[in-house]
Amino acid sequence: MMRFIKYHPRSNTYVIEKRSFFEEDIMLDGNVIVGQDVKFWKNLTVTGKLELGKGSITQGNVKAKSALVCAAAKILGSIETVSELVLLDKARVNIAACEGDIRVRPGCSLGSVKAGGTLELVGKVAVKKVEPLTKVIIRAE
Repeated sequence: MMRFIKYHPRSNTYVIEKRSFFEEDIMLDGNVIVGQDVKFWKNLTVTGKLELGKGSITQGNVKAKSALVCAAAKILGSIETVSELVLLDKARVNIAACEGDIRVRPGCSLGSVKAGGTLELVGKVAVKKVEPLTKVIIRAE
């Protein structure tokens, strides 16, 4: 498993090679940059900042301090972050929860979403359910 992951000690960042796949839960202590088209069949837990690569798919749940979900990435379980969550164009997330702000770019689709701060929807975004007490801001593109 670790052969697909490189570690950069100075920035405490793990870099996961593009097109790799993981059949077991992944837990990394630090920041994580996930390459393009990576598949996680179970859960991904990160103590720092997560950048989930373009077109990557996570079957399980994702936890991170903050996260950037790149274009066309899919999270079939849930994603939970503490400080912020940003979804780039056409990302798909089943359940999203963040104690801080969530920014969602055009073409994204979300099953349910809950933000402790504000939920900012930009352009055309599909959201099935916004949890109570979530403050929503809608902006044109």
